[in-house]
Amino acid sequence: MMMNNFALSRRLLLWLSTVSLGLMLAVPALAEVKVGIVDLQKILKTSVAGKAAQKKFETLRKEKEAQVVARETDLAKREKSLLAAREEIEKAAQETGGKPTEELKQKAMAFQEQVRKLEVDAKDFDKRKRKIVDELAAKEGELLKPIEDNIKAKIDAIAKERGLSLVLSRQVAVYVNEALDITAEVIKRCDGN
Repeated sequence: MMMNNFALSRRLLLWLSTVSLGLMLAVPALAEVKVGIVDLQKILKTSVAGKAAQKKFETLRKEKEAQVVARETDLAKREKSLLAAREEIEKAAQETGGKPTEELKQKAMAFQEQVRKLEVDAKDFDKRKRKIVDELAAKEGELLKPIEDNIKAKIDAIAKERGLSLVLSRQVAVYVNEALDITAEVIKRCDGN
């Protein structure tokens, strides 16, 4: 249910693909293309900023997950209690030979009201769970945005310094010559070293 992985941002991957395609189309001859490769997931997982964002996100995720589990436990207890109450009402109805007493009618009405409240609370809980997932996705985007911007700037700078015409994400490359990989340099610059 909850997001366990600190996923690679689609915006950054789209940006890299767009920039790479644009650079490739702008180059007159493929022989002149100098290519760099970058592992964006590795940058997000190993850079200081990426680790900090992961930690913040994981703390928030655990907090939200604890809220969900607590509410699920409460709802399960209420459901179990209602099942026991139903059995008690059914047993009492059998003992009276199917003729409802005033007390039995009141218990049945109270039971029906509790069932209705549980159904409403369960629906509200489902809405809340969806909202939590949306909140987590938004928070993840909020945490990643400044990191993405910093990564983009570092990739741009390295590409210009090395005269690279094209920088591809490792995730879209089938084969990578490690000499083309600029990931370590990007991480080093993101970390300010």
